[in-house]
Amino acid sequence: MTPQERVRLAAFRNAKLGASLVLLLALLTLGGLAVLAVVNPSLVFQSPLMAFAAPALIAIVWLRHAPHQWRAAGKDIQQGAVETITGPVILRQRRRPGLFAGTEDILLAGDRRFSIEPAIADELVPGREASVRFAPLSGAFLSWGEQDALPAHPGSPADLTRRERELLALIAEGLTDKEIARRLNLSPSTVRTYNSALYARLGVTSRTQAIRVAAGPD
Repeated sequence: MTPQERVRLAAFRNAKLGASLVLLLALLTLGGLAVLAVVNPSLVFQSPLMAFAAPALIAIVWLRHAPHQWRAAGKDIQQGAVETITGPVILRQRRRPGLFAGTEDILLAGDRRFSIEPAIADELVPGREASVRFAPLSGAFLSWGEQDALPAHPGSPADLTRRERELLALIAEGLTDKEIARRLNLSPSTVRTYNSALYARLGVTSRTQAIRVAAGPD
C-alpha cells in the first residue's frame, strides 16, 4: 500500500467513524421515541423528537454498514494489504438521503462497487478497462491504474471523460473560455489546457470542429 493510498484509506475510515456516530444518534432518537411510546403513548406525537423520526430511520438504513466498514478499514490499515481488480469502467451517480445531501459518484469495476471522489470520476473514460486497487476487508477504493489506449481513430464523444464531455457541451453552447472557467470554477488557463487535450482526443484542431463533433453526424 502506497503512502497516498494509506492516506485515502485513513480518510475513508474517518468518514465511516463520523457515519457511525450519526447512526448511533439516530438509534438513540428512535429508541427514545420507543420508550416514550411505552411510558406515555399519548405524548409520542406531541414530542418534538417526532420531527426527527423519519430522518433517523433513513439514516439507520443508509448507514447501517458504517460501523463494520470502520472496523474493517482499521484492520486494512494495520495489514497494509491491497487487492486489484481489472474490468470495464462503469460510472453511476446516486443521490444521498436528504434534501441537501447531493449526489455520490459510484465506480463499478468487475463485480465491485466503489464510492469515489468527483475528481476521479472526471478522469475515467466509461467502458474502458482500468485496474482498480482497493482494501480487501473494507472494500475502500484506493487508486486506479491507466486505462487501455484510446482507439486508433479518435473523434467520438464516447471516448471522453466526464469532465471532457462537460467541457465539450459548454463549447457547443458557444461559451468563451472565460465563461467556461466561471461555470466550472477553473482558471481560463486551465480551461485552455483542457481544450488542447480535448481537441487532441477528438482529433480536431479548432473549436468549430469540436462543435461539429458534439453535434454528431448529420
